[in-house]
Amino acid sequence: MPFNVPTLRQLNADGWADVEASLDEVLPKFGVEKALNSSVSSAIRDLYDYQTLIVRQIIPTTESEDQTIVDIARTEGVIRKLASGAVGPVSFTGTSPIPVDTVMTYQDGRSYRVTSSASPDGGTVIVQVQAEDVGSETNLDAGEELTLSSTVPGVSPIGLSGGLSGGAAIEPISQLLERLLFRKRNPPMGGAEHDYVAWCREVDGVSRAWAIGAYQGGSTMGYAFVFDEREDIFPTVTDKQAMTDYIYRHQDPATGVFVGRPAGIEAINIDLTAKTTDLAIHLTPDTDDNRMAVLTNLQSYWATLSPGSTLVLAKVRTAIGEIDGVDNYALDLNADVTSATEELHVLGEVVWAIP
Repeated sequence: MPFNVPTLRQLNADGWADVEASLDEVLPKFGVEKALNSSVSSAIRDLYDYQTLIVRQIIPTTESEDQTIVDIARTEGVIRKLASGAVGPVSFTGTSPIPVDTVMTYQDGRSYRVTSSASPDGGTVIVQVQAEDVGSETNLDAGEELTLSSTVPGVSPIGLSGGLSGGAAIEPISQLLERLLFRKRNPPMGGAEHDYVAWCREVDGVSRAWAIGAYQGGSTMGYAFVFDEREDIFPTVTDKQAMTDYIYRHQDPATGVFVGRPAGIEAINIDLTAKTTDLAIHLTPDTDDNRMAVLTNLQSYWATLSPGSTLVLAKVRTAIGEIDGVDNYALDLNADVTSATEELHVLGEVVWAIP
């Protein structure tokens, strides 16, 4: 049966009744006995609060302390992903290699440092760079210009990004908790479908991932992943190559033991495309708070959808109608929306009026 923690008022009342019963007399409202009872009741309430805190730390939940989740996750082999900077190739026109540690900058001041340089080939020099800062803002689209901070003889000072990615902020506690619970419910099996999901989500910035067994026939495994922190959530060419290498063979973040896809299995990246659904909604009353609450609910529902799933109209309506401040609403969506295996539902533009 559930145990209800008494309130301070209840503890005071029960304690006062015990004191009067023990002394066998009705005590005045103000006196030493009243002060002692209040002090003891407050101390007992503190003990109840401390016990409640302990209970919330035993099993990791959204009510647990952040450090508790981090510590328990570590013991289960789920290591919190730290902030990282973007990496990737940059190409320059030139006839000589670019020294390692050469710095280049983007137009907004972001700086990147050369980690390796290939030999010139056909008048082009390709270098691998890493951002000097961390976070998703260090990612850079392909074709963006980078300028060398110092002159390199025989090399043009302007280079073109080949797509720099991998930059991400420190993993949110909510995502770490999701990965911890996923690990507890799906122990490592050396190459099962859920292992590919776990491996994908170990990579910096990856927030959601999926795996499909026998994706293209026997001995094949399809996998897909997205970066919800980015404006464009779908992986770049650099992201896909990095994930291919990671799934093939990598060190387990907790043990350092090399793990990866089993021999004889072909792992295939599923090139996802967006299945975008725009919505027109009219709320009654139409307030900023209601709009924000509805948008948060809609985003939360969309985040539960996987490739090939169906966007259920009833659940969209529930996401809107369950907001306490919304008395009524009108919605232009009037049917479920299906998607193909390679399509992922994406919430498009939300217009707060019915056309």
